[in-house]
Amino acid sequence: MENIMKSKTSLVPLFLFCTIATQTQTKEIIEDVKPKVFVVLDNTVNDSAMYEQYRKGVEFIIKKYGGKYLVRSGGMTFDQNPEVSVIPIEGGWNPNRFIIVEWNSIEALQKITNSEEYKQIAVLREKPAKTKSIVVKEYLKN
Repeated sequence: MENIMKSKTSLVPLFLFCTIATQTQTKEIIEDVKPKVFVVLDNTVNDSAMYEQYRKGVEFIIKKYGGKYLVRSGGMTFDQNPEVSVIPIEGGWNPNRFIIVEWNSIEALQKITNSEEYKQIAVLREKPAKTKSIVVKEYLKN
């Protein structure tokens, strides 16, 4: 019985060490996680056929640079389905086409916007669509 008590007692410091080490690692992981960055776009598409060329070309580039589409709704002549329409609620805001793209950091977003391949494809969006866009940094406080 005495040996069992000694072995249990010697496990307490080991258990305490493991708990502290795990808490420290968890804290470091949480501190290393950067908030996401979102690009929110309100496009008015005037020429769906030309805009479609841009849309097809930019999807690959966005994925290549780590972007992730979260929302792509309405604005295309082939999007007659009410399920993909933008539904205005209040304030008079009625985007024709609404898009949200997630990025892991502002640096990742800057890499794509500064890349030659994006600049070349962006020209295809400028004529057929009028774009309003903003960058929003994730901010959630527990």
